Amino acid sequence: MRIKVNFSKNTSDVPNNNNVVLEYIHRCLGRDNEYHDKISAYNISHLYGGEINSHDPKSLNYPNGGYIIVSSMDNTFMGKILVGLLNNPIMSHGMKFRNYDHMNEEFMNGWNHFSVLSPFIIKEIYGKNNYGFLTLDGEYKRVEEKWVVEKKENYDFENVVKEHLINKLKKINPSLDLSGFNVKIDELDRSGVRHNKHKVKKVYVNNILNFANQCQLSIQCNRKVAELLYNIGIGQSTGAGFGTVYKTENHCDYRNNYVKIETEKTRIMSEVG
Repeated sequence: MRIKVNFSKNTSDVPNNNNVVLEYIHRCLGRDNEYHDKISAYNISHLYGGEINSHDPKSLNYPNGGYIIVSSMDNTFMGKILVGLLNNPIMSHGMKFRNYDHMNEEFMNGWNHFSVLSPFIIKEIYGKNNYGFLTLDGEYKRVEEKWVVEKKENYDFENVVKEHLINKLKKINPSLDLSGFNVKIDELDRSGVRHNKHKVKKVYVNNILNFANQCQLSIQCNRKVAELLYNIGIGQSTGAGFGTVYKTENHCDYRNNYVKIETEKTRIMSEVG
């Protein structure tokens, strides 16, 4: 299940990081919720629909409102989110919950083509406080308090993503059919034009720097696996604003910055009882 949660415009500058969304989601789920600090069987996106302020590039403005994407195969989790939205109508910086829209997308056996909405991260852990980020450019490592990128001769990012997803899926459900599973980073779009938005992005969460990947990718799998990845997200920290993907054919549904106002809150009441 996936919903697009819509908010009204802000009344003060919004920090250009995902802390605002994370604090709000935890508020919706309630104190000491069972989902905090556990492996996420759900996916929360960044807050979209904004523009960088000219007077302060570290803050955003949402003149037409903003939205986040919330996805999960866990109906109990989604029910708690919906109730939490009603009980917490004010998110932050004057932005208020307006409504939500169901997002319905189709999956197939074979190749499913995805665009990355919220960039995804894959960490390589070496020890306590010692880790690197595997990216499109290579591996980012911290050397003498500075981050440097290293790309070995045999570095294959497609295989990195493939192996990571296979391990993640097996942990979630060992009985999944992963025969023929494959990942391809799409260098060209369907019209044969080279993508110019494939890049590594610096994303801060609680003042901690992450190197995340923004790209389009195709995943060969069965329909059940494709839907699961869509709902839990790609990569790590999917419950903290990373790894939201959508089917490329539905691009317009996710790049619309305007908040729809026709949905009534009473719809939530009927669905969560």
